Amino acid sequence: MLAPTAFRGLSASLRASSAGVLRSSFFSAIALLTLAACGATTRTETPGTGGEGGETWTAGPGVGGAGAGGAGGNGAGGSGVGAGPSGPYSLEHIDLGDIPLNTLQPFEVPDRALGLTVTVGAADLNDVVGISRLRPPTGDPVIFNYAMAGKNNLAFANYGWVGGANPQSDGPDAWPMQQGQWRIALGDDDGTVKSAHVDVWIRRTKDGLFHGGVVDVNVFLAPNSTTQNYVNQVLSEMFVDYAGLGLGKVTFLPLDASFTNVGTYNEYRTLLASSSGAGSAPALNLFVIGSFGSEFGQAIGVAGGIPGSPVLHGTTMSGVAYMPSGNPQYDASVLRHEVGHLAGLFHTTEFSVEETDPLSDTVECPTSVMQSNPDNCPDVTNTMFPIAYGALDLTEAQKRVLHGSALYRGILEEGGQPTPPEQPPTGGKFAPPLPPLAPEPPFAVAATRRPNKPLPAKPTTLERVLGGVWCAHGKGDYEALALRIAGASAPLTLRTLVLDDKASELIRARALGAYVRVSQGDERTRAVTLAETLATQETTSTDLRVSALRSLARFAPSRVRQSAATAAQSEDPVVRAVAWTLRGK
Repeated sequence: MLAPTAFRGLSASLRASSAGVLRSSFFSAIALLTLAACGATTRTETPGTGGEGGETWTAGPGVGGAGAGGAGGNGAGGSGVGAGPSGPYSLEHIDLGDIPLNTLQPFEVPDRALGLTVTVGAADLNDVVGISRLRPPTGDPVIFNYAMAGKNNLAFANYGWVGGANPQSDGPDAWPMQQGQWRIALGDDDGTVKSAHVDVWIRRTKDGLFHGGVVDVNVFLAPNSTTQNYVNQVLSEMFVDYAGLGLGKVTFLPLDASFTNVGTYNEYRTLLASSSGAGSAPALNLFVIGSFGSEFGQAIGVAGGIPGSPVLHGTTMSGVAYMPSGNPQYDASVLRHEVGHLAGLFHTTEFSVEETDPLSDTVECPTSVMQSNPDNCPDVTNTMFPIAYGALDLTEAQKRVLHGSALYRGILEEGGQPTPPEQPPTGGKFAPPLPPLAPEPPFAVAATRRPNKPLPAKPTTLERVLGGVWCAHGKGDYEALALRIAGASAPLTLRTLVLDDKASELIRARALGAYVRVSQGDERTRAVTLAETLATQETTSTDLRVSALRSLARFAPSRVRQSAATAAQSEDPVVRAVAWTLRGK
């Protein structure tokens, strides 16, 4: 058994994080993985290009033979290659089965491949498992020490399920996709996990070029979160010029009312796992909810992973959850960002750590600018900017990541049609397909949730920050950034925004949280009183009332109970769901 010693203690770090799960920006530096030889059958690698270092591994059994491979950091080696697709499939599945940890497991990638996606599942959702290596036939790993090669952020380790993909960068080892024997190695944090199940999906066309495709969407709709008609508007907007991908079949599926408010990351993981009966694949599972809890930092969209699992339903990575803002165009930009994560895209520049994505054609922002005035960042118009405000730009390398992903039903050749959907694994923990919802009358409106006003087309810097994505994958204190921009007059400026009934409710809701936070003395008393009023006022918007309740819970916990008790009787189901969770605070 080869123990990845630098990975030990990771689960403690995960539990200490405010969200309780691992995301790419949590760790700014990772110690090099060290391995100690144990066992009779070994393969020694000499230092590879870029200084990977000498390693000794237990040889993993090949799917189609045992071959250990030749020496040398750049050697493809190996006489027993893993089984791979033989025909021009759009998306071919290779089930590697349960593979032992800390072994190099080979699998075969054919010619004309656009990309591959790996999904790893541990037997227990409380087990921490990670992808320590993903290595092409020649050159260095594209995933190394649970991070993108050359990067420090630990992106490829998590509780229960984790995904990886190539290309997620455009380095010479990652692109063009190499034909031949690829290898993957898994690790855990304390040596207790012995094996994990690995599935690989390979994206391919007849000539190795992208010819388009469509994304099927399973919409899990929480009661009274919004209407089917509204979601259809958002999806139509989203797939206007989205890297050549179009909108496929949209199916609305039931979502239990308990998910109207998703308060914690444990609830979020349960939410995504409820997709086990979603039906055919690949597909985007889109969970439309009423509200996220405070653990999500006022995010309005959260992706299941970078990448997630658009082919295997029922995992804790199987989809994107989001809460509607009331503005279809804005929501479409939020979903373009989160679906980009699901396909394998990172932020162009991380918000909370000095890190950028591994793509050479995306510009980056200096940390000093990001933390003071993100409007001046050169990547501010990119879809994957972490405080995106309706941003739509994608670079060619970013599009290539989307094209190589498992997100869509692809077209094999120019002028062809998308391949038909496939049935994902069923049985065991994967439930049979769920029944679709009955269609609504066109233009039906939710009778209880208060609609939001549009965000300003030409926002001030403060409005832009308050109205940004606030992506949960770029965990950071976005609220503190808003306070820095508001400056010395922050209490007055923010209170004015909160009271502006012509402003977007999303901006007003976030301004309220920042206002209560920054206020001191008599001004804090005024702020808390305002929050109490808004929390219990039936004519106030859903988002503003929820923000008021959560602001009281954060900064005036002794005064939240009465407001929550009143709000728990509200006609608004989202407010009611949030209030019930706060009544005992």
